[in-house]
Amino acid sequence: MRARGAALATLAAGALCAPAGASAAEIAVDQECYAENSGTITVTGSGYTPSSTATVVVGPASVTAATDATGAFTATLTPPMTTLKHPGAQQLSLTGTDAAGLAATTPVNLAKTGVDGTPATSKPHQRITWNIAGFPGTKPIYGHWRIRGKTRADHRMGVPKGPCGVLHVRARQIQAKRIRFGTWLVQFDFNRRYDKHATPRASVKIKVFKTFG
Repeated sequence: MRARGAALATLAAGALCAPAGASAAEIAVDQECYAENSGTITVTGSGYTPSSTATVVVGPASVTAATDATGAFTATLTPPMTTLKHPGAQQLSLTGTDAAGLAATTPVNLAKTGVDGTPATSKPHQRITWNIAGFPGTKPIYGHWRIRGKTRADHRMGVPKGPCGVLHVRARQIQAKRIRFGTWLVQFDFNRRYDKHATPRASVKIKVFKTFG
């Protein structure tokens, strides 16, 4: 028992007294979420080899930057496209590696912003899956169903999740009680009532046809 105690004490002391090693490379981005193929990702790195070069890669996008005398750098690149078919979010890894092999990685959240519904064709009152993205925050999203210049229904869709503000929810394709034939405009935003200037907002058109059979 004494031998085991001495050995454990020695290991602990050795770990505490170990000399500090060289600082590890670190990398960060300036936002929690980016729209695919839009805007700019600003990348900052530190702890890399001084007066060298670092290559930053995220998906198919890449850029090379020079490190300064302290091993820091700043670089920008365009967010790549996601592989999503419907509005939503996808997380990729962004990695910075310098000429000496020092590397660091950080996650990058990409959004396919907008709105659509699946299936795209259904009976007006059938429940479909609404896919909405680009609404970060904790407030609920509302949908506004309009036709012929008037709002026919306002419906609370739910609260978006994650840094990209994503909501996948089941709801009717047309929320109004009375189905009118023609082209509906459905706008999604954070307002309880329709406002054409609401920000952010996303909209989709739905055509309702008469069928005979």
